[in-house]
Amino acid sequence: MVRIKAFENHGSNVCICLDDGGKYWLKKTDLADSCLAVNDEMDTEDFCQFVRIHQYPRALNQAVAMLARRPCSKGEITARLQRSKYTSEVVDLVIYKLEKEKLLNDREFCEQWVQYRLVRKYGPAFIHRELRTKGIPEDMIVSALEDRDETDELMNAVSLAKKAWARAKPDSDLYKRRQKVIASLVRKGYSWEMAKKACSTAETDM
Repeated sequence: MVRIKAFENHGSNVCICLDDGGKYWLKKTDLADSCLAVNDEMDTEDFCQFVRIHQYPRALNQAVAMLARRPCSKGEITARLQRSKYTSEVVDLVIYKLEKEKLLNDREFCEQWVQYRLVRKYGPAFIHRELRTKGIPEDMIVSALEDRDETDELMNAVSLAKKAWARAKPDSDLYKRRQKVIASLVRKGYSWEMAKKACSTAETDM
């Protein structure tokens, strides 16, 4: 059994505080016809079911809206729903539903993100960091990056290096200019070796 300790109002939302320390967020309209009051006791499963019934449709709609704007990873959807105060059970149910309906697929998302970023001339290290922040598993990231064309990667790096050379002051120290070009490529996600090679190629072509 659980006992309702307090209701905390936050705009259109209300936080139900239980005697076991649990906190559950609902809309005020969810409670309009429930007759719940402070000190009421409920069977634990009945209370969880009450929360599920009201949270799940909204959580699912929020997740679908995110996916309608752009592809998302499971980690992104999970993090957003958690910030919206949905219970872990509701979040898991939403993720299960989306994966079952093939609306959410981390492997496909990872592969698409890698291609999207490579086209925009980002290096593998930068892409790797981005995908980790999106909750993509390490093995998926490594697998997706292994398929990249290193010749295209060098061409992209050279293209960026040429732009960096063009921005450098022509009367500045040559060594410092080279270091700035290399550093700009490393920040973009290219390895030090690739950045040096691209810098040298770009300098020769200038």
